[in-house]
Amino acid sequence: MSGRALSKNTIILLALVITLVAGSVTWAWKRFGPTDTVAYTMQAEDFPLAKTIVTGDAACDLSVRHYKQIGRELQFELYASVGGLAPYKVEIAQKNRKYNFPSAPHRPGTWFSMADLALSNGPATIRIESLAQPGCSTVAEFEFDIRKANAALSANSWVRHGSEDIMLDVRPLQANGKLYLKDFANYKDGRNRYYLIDNIVVDGLENGIEIKPGYLYSVTACWIDAPYGEWWNKLRNRTMRQQNIWIAQNSEAPASNATGLTPIPIPGWFGLSREMNVQFDTKFPEFEPIKGKYALQYRLNAEVPPGNYFKRGVTHLPKWEHEQKVPNQKLHWTEPPGFFKDRDEAWFSSLSQKEVEAFADQVYPTGVYAYDFEFWNRNYTPEIKKRLLWFTKRLKKKQPDMAIFDYWGGPAYRNRNFWSDQSDKIDPSFFSRDYSNPSPSHNNLTPDAQGESMANYFSINMVDVYPVSFFSNDADGITPSNYLILSAIHSSRINRLFPYQKNNKTIWFGWNRDMARYDDPAVPWVVHTTAPRGEIIFNQLAMMPASQALGLSLFSFVEAEGYYLWHDNQPLGRGANNYLLSKDDWYGFEWFAADGRTDHARLQGRRDRPQSPRYWDYPTEFYVLGNWMAKQVEDILVGGKKVDLDYQLDGQWRKASVDQAVQSAARREPFVMAVVNQGKIAVLGIDSFQKPNESREVTIRLPNGKTERIQLYGNWPGLYRGTL
Repeated sequence: MSGRALSKNTIILLALVITLVAGSVTWAWKRFGPTDTVAYTMQAEDFPLAKTIVTGDAACDLSVRHYKQIGRELQFELYASVGGLAPYKVEIAQKNRKYNFPSAPHRPGTWFSMADLALSNGPATIRIESLAQPGCSTVAEFEFDIRKANAALSANSWVRHGSEDIMLDVRPLQANGKLYLKDFANYKDGRNRYYLIDNIVVDGLENGIEIKPGYLYSVTACWIDAPYGEWWNKLRNRTMRQQNIWIAQNSEAPASNATGLTPIPIPGWFGLSREMNVQFDTKFPEFEPIKGKYALQYRLNAEVPPGNYFKRGVTHLPKWEHEQKVPNQKLHWTEPPGFFKDRDEAWFSSLSQKEVEAFADQVYPTGVYAYDFEFWNRNYTPEIKKRLLWFTKRLKKKQPDMAIFDYWGGPAYRNRNFWSDQSDKIDPSFFSRDYSNPSPSHNNLTPDAQGESMANYFSINMVDVYPVSFFSNDADGITPSNYLILSAIHSSRINRLFPYQKNNKTIWFGWNRDMARYDDPAVPWVVHTTAPRGEIIFNQLAMMPASQALGLSLFSFVEAEGYYLWHDNQPLGRGANNYLLSKDDWYGFEWFAADGRTDHARLQGRRDRPQSPRYWDYPTEFYVLGNWMAKQVEDILVGGKKVDLDYQLDGQWRKASVDQAVQSAARREPFVMAVVNQGKIAVLGIDSFQKPNESREVTIRLPNGKTERIQLYGNWPGLYRGTL
């Protein structure tokens, strides 16, 4: 965690003080900044004070300070001069009625919470007694507001996973027939606080902003002792929290105002599990992969057979699935540096052709194979390039049907994000010139003296769509993340302009989490266990927005030939307790037992079973949803002709141009494209720049000159089909 409590004998609740300690947990990307310990005190003035009736004895000084009500849940800020008092025996009394809780847990760093209280409007009292230190107790009075209780959205209609502590507590509520998202934590400690939803900076989340059901909102909160524009500075005290909230829809999204286009919305059957395991591999309806497209994925649930994936749009699974009798032609693999035992460039440059070819003969036969020899410079030296050419020629000779591409070295034109660290203004001419005079980003595919090139053997153009940082110095709250889809469209099109790549398949290579850039602080991710009861906190990267996952998926099938969705692990197990924890765990973890004393050694899963997930992989669910939605227009996509569409904003028509992705990025406007096939049309649009809870209606001009209207919500893609 980036927040650490002061000494246990000083406070119980981290609500009082958050201390940022350099190097307190080992993490893979060296995330910590200042070496000096700096303490920040929570500013709790916005929360009502409880009235102390009975003060705890001098041995513990237990008392209730502030409290807050969220629906029918009460949260209390506890103070004591000693630690280790939880769990507690609790009695809540109101109007001659009493509610008893014999053993209520409390984790340091959280408000003490009592959920689903059947109280009526008016005052009530709470008596809290430590089970760990007999005689340590307190009684306080608070007010219960029935209006707040009635505003809470039913817990059955939404799911949330991510950080859980005093710093972020985002939940949906309803009022006047509308739905709102609010941060009930409203944590302030004197640093600058910024909220982002789907990686766009938003204002007012502490008061509530209007949203829609049927969508997942990724809420990230950032604190920094400087303007947000200095997030890059790892010497600043920075803290991050993220909560991902999905709200169920009552039915499918309503039809739009378009008169000649039929929307293909998020279907009514789509939902997300309360567990962290994905469920698309059992809950999605079966559908065959789109003809001629790729969907390269990983099997994520150990008990679900590979056949379930191939029956749900997936074309390839990783090579270890040959143990599950998957045919080699339906396997994929990205080869890491470990293939060469992580030896360096000088070693590889010294190999003879025979030695290189011997390595190529060791490659396991798969349908799709990628190079990820990342210990070499992305721009290969002549000696490296010569040997990779030997390697590639040998591979193709031995396995002629294998589709090969280079992830690390890239296609001729590497994906470049339109955003610049120096300026948030895009110079369209810098990128647009590539359409008339495309030039390679490197010499990796330049022919040698004999006219040989790796490009002669590659059959895939890879476009890197790893989610990028949400760091921003933009006054409108726009971050580099918002340019990702348009940048990928641009790179896909430029790569097809090179003669030696024009017939290749183009696939988008993605991941499900945001890449750290500036030694970003980790996101504490909470996992609840049941045997023994408690909580594990894992340090994680921030998850990518669901809207972006769906957008990348849909555009990869419409603009390109599908995606390669990377994962970090083999199939995972189920259950809340199947974790193997070690002090050397590279994730970094903290364990908090509900009874306040059980050691994490008792929380050890069986070594003969896969461990359970350590984060909620909703992005993969939305990637597969995009595959399913694209399947609904397969008859148009296969063999259809792609065309960008004119659109109208503020009464002005924007005429589509060959560099439309660049122009939309430069103007921060929607992007709308279509595929036309024998009188049928599929239209796909997105607004990557409007606020995540805003909607806009866009008038578009179809290729036959007819105008139509489409709806675009937040940064979510909108897919339509119709006839011309």
